[in-house]
Amino acid sequence: MLHVILYDSHPIILRGLKEFFKNLGNEFTFFETHTVSGVSKYLASHKIDLVVAGVNEKTGIDTRIIQKHSAIPWVIMYNDNLYKKALSLVLSGASACISKGCHDKETEKCLREVLASRRYLCESTLEKFGYEFLFDPVNQAQIRNFLKYNLHRKPNKLSPREQQVANLLITGMKTSEIAMALNVRHSTVSTIKRTVMLKKNVINIVELASVLSN
Repeated sequence: MLHVILYDSHPIILRGLKEFFKNLGNEFTFFETHTVSGVSKYLASHKIDLVVAGVNEKTGIDTRIIQKHSAIPWVIMYNDNLYKKALSLVLSGASACISKGCHDKETEKCLREVLASRRYLCESTLEKFGYEFLFDPVNQAQIRNFLKYNLHRKPNKLSPREQQVANLLITGMKTSEIAMALNVRHSTVSTIKRTVMLKKNVINIVELASVLSN
């Protein structure tokens, strides 16, 4: 029997969260709450195996409570307009992060991965994660850690345009130079560059060159 805290400020969402556990093959006891104090109470009074926390405008979950209970896997489910807050919780130690807009099957897959002691970022989160943090050296250790836990996903095949940009990147060309050579905007090349790095699970050009040469 696994003990799971389900937290969201909206009671309707709380009821919906339980539906995702029906096909997971385990027996669960749920502790439902719509307050942070309720989460803290259950963490203090029960042996908890998993916390699923919904993040929205009213959510009071912050980095401190996750860091304090870092031995417990946390799944962060977020509204897309609050992805920066969700990502900060990931960097604080949450095991998984998934958009509330994801398909039900991906949400179920996320829960399976976390219950198997693996970390998980949905595709939408991976894109946002890369956009915010991929080229920030302060966070590269955490980024590498998360990419490592996503290596069970086969690297996605690059599109012809992505392959073209990747080939130019590993020659040492700068983003501005590639934009000029391809007659596209600088921002377009930057977006393609992030996509290439995420698809190939690398965080710098040296690693990209190594992956492309294999």
